[in-house]
Amino acid sequence: MNDHQELTINWDRSILIDSVIDDDLVRRLTPSILKLRQNGIEPITVGIDSPGGSLASLDVLLALLTGPTQDGHRGKIITVATHRAYSSAANLLAFGTYSVALSHSEILYHDVRYGGMDDVTPEKARDAAKSLQEANDAFAMRLAKRIIKRLVWIYIDQLPDFVDIKKRFPTRHSSYIDIVSAYAPPINGFECIDLAGFATSLWRKLSSRNDTLINNVMHRLSQWIHLTKIAKNSPTYRQKGSRNPGMLDGARHLHKMFKGQPEHLEKIEEPLKLFLSLVIADISTEKSNDINLGAILDRATREYGILQSFNDPRHIRYASDLMAQHSHIFFSLDIASLPENECADLLTKAAPHARLLWNFCVLLCRELFEGEHVLTPKDAQLLGLIDEVTGGGHVQSRREWHIQKLADTNNETGPSDVDSE
Repeated sequence: MNDHQELTINWDRSILIDSVIDDDLVRRLTPSILKLRQNGIEPITVGIDSPGGSLASLDVLLALLTGPTQDGHRGKIITVATHRAYSSAANLLAFGTYSVALSHSEILYHDVRYGGMDDVTPEKARDAAKSLQEANDAFAMRLAKRIIKRLVWIYIDQLPDFVDIKKRFPTRHSSYIDIVSAYAPPINGFECIDLAGFATSLWRKLSSRNDTLINNVMHRLSQWIHLTKIAKNSPTYRQKGSRNPGMLDGARHLHKMFKGQPEHLEKIEEPLKLFLSLVIADISTEKSNDINLGAILDRATREYGILQSFNDPRHIRYASDLMAQHSHIFFSLDIASLPENECADLLTKAAPHARLLWNFCVLLCRELFEGEHVLTPKDAQLLGLIDEVTGGGHVQSRREWHIQKLADTNNETGPSDVDSE
């Protein structure tokens, strides 16, 4: 099977999600899924026309479609938005091994919601709100892991347009440059990812109904950079002879009063500085005189968890690996040909840029799970949520690229050589 054939919709080997995603749907489809998987390892096409449903049922459905068989084979799925892909159905669409949207389809992302709640009390409402926020953040992280590879593909496809986009929208690009360079300025001209150019290109090409999305993501990125710099660069304790206080002077004094072990406080100095920065930043933006400390602490705890996940070295390493796979794009050379120490040094320099790319991806997914976002297929492709739009999108899909590559190869080979095969 050619590369493009493995990415091509096959309705002869398919199932259709044509109702709410719930346990009943899963039960109805299970026999068909198991039979399709038993009959071969080729991808299963999953048609989607659904208003959404349960995330728990979605997870079961994905496990049936892609989980390992007795022989250890994992399933591949080509997800296709045939009409509506709303809520959890939009997530199913994005989680396809290869994802396609028919040109007339509509994709809706919004925050995770409860279908209903009986006997609501203030305590239940608070617990529900906290659970929903945690579910939003957790699913945003899952989605980010899925789409970052697509975003790298989109970056490479859109790269030739960056120069023109920057000239046409210098103010927008300059504002994004200010955000990015505050964290990862070029080092002796070294800049492996032009995130400002990428963000400007996405902003320009998204439809008007979603023209604020990239701005919101870059604003979130700016806040993260600002908080990170404050927590890292502010003095932990007052320096001898200095009049400037340290962030943890009071904490150390209290710790001594409680006769705590000094090394215990030392181990959490940096995380504590970050958490305090989040709390104070939240208080400073409060416009009402009615300060709800509990709500502030809840928000700070949530943001702290997200920021800590940003620092997970596995995510940064994965983003760096994706860059290394396309080193001729991101480093203008084949890093595999370099000596090991030079390759390691280059990847170390690139780490801040890889972190920015990963954080941009996570913050984009968080933005999708706040409020409602109705996306056209072309919008969804630009954001890495799908791979292909039938009839063509803003990005050349992997399938289209393989077809073009095959055609170019055949043209170079010539008719006589092709016939001889």
